[in-house]
Amino acid sequence: MKKLILIKFGGSLISDKTKINKAHFNVIKDLSRQIKEILNNNKNLSLIIATGAGGFGHPVAKIYEHNLKEGLPFIKKAVKKINQIVVASLIKEGTKSISVEPSKVSEYKNGKMFSLSDSSIISLLERNIIPVFHADLVKDQLKGISILSMDRFLVDLAIFFKNKNYEVEKVIFAGTTAGVVSQVGTTIKKITKNNFSKIREVFYKGKEIDITGGMKYKVEQCLRLAEEEIDSYITNDLSKKGTQIK
Repeated sequence: MKKLILIKFGGSLISDKTKINKAHFNVIKDLSRQIKEILNNNKNLSLIIATGAGGFGHPVAKIYEHNLKEGLPFIKKAVKKINQIVVASLIKEGTKSISVEPSKVSEYKNGKMFSLSDSSIISLLERNIIPVFHADLVKDQLKGISILSMDRFLVDLAIFFKNKNYEVEKVIFAGTTAGVVSQVGTTIKKITKNNFSKIREVFYKGKEIDITGGMKYKVEQCLRLAEEEIDSYITNDLSKKGTQIK
């Protein structure tokens, strides 16, 4: 059984979150090259990728934040657009990849994933095809239609596959900073459950639209991985560790 690494391409990395539908094509191309290199250097490795909503999905989701049912087709169209740009880039670099809709394979209840149709995902991995998930809206059995952050979904997937006895090597969250940045501008090397409460003040809201919790939410999700003994990293370069959540 191959090792599994899960990677999120943050919306702020692959697009301009302060503008509508402006993709960072050069960044996406560079990430695609890094993915190809990672696979070339390790034949015993499977990857799962997720794309953030960025300046494609967040502005539309903000408009329909209190009426997600009405906004559903418009939000889905937006998040699929940036996802398809990424998938096209990965394929162009010689990596077999396919877009996958989270709402087609997972079910949620009160914000927690309780069901995953893993056979289709496993089938892709066995054929050396990277499933590339996108930010999505899901039907929550208690909350109705809910926004599904890829921070949450990627962590849910990692835990699910670990419980299926897959060797989940790590989860990487790639963004615009070299990790979690302190108030004085330095990168915090490691965050644990014990020191998390002491660094809450470093989390702030930026100018861009983000309705899924930002960096603080991301770290909280990573701490869920730490409880499962899965290492995770927040970085701006797939080859560098950045901030380790352990």
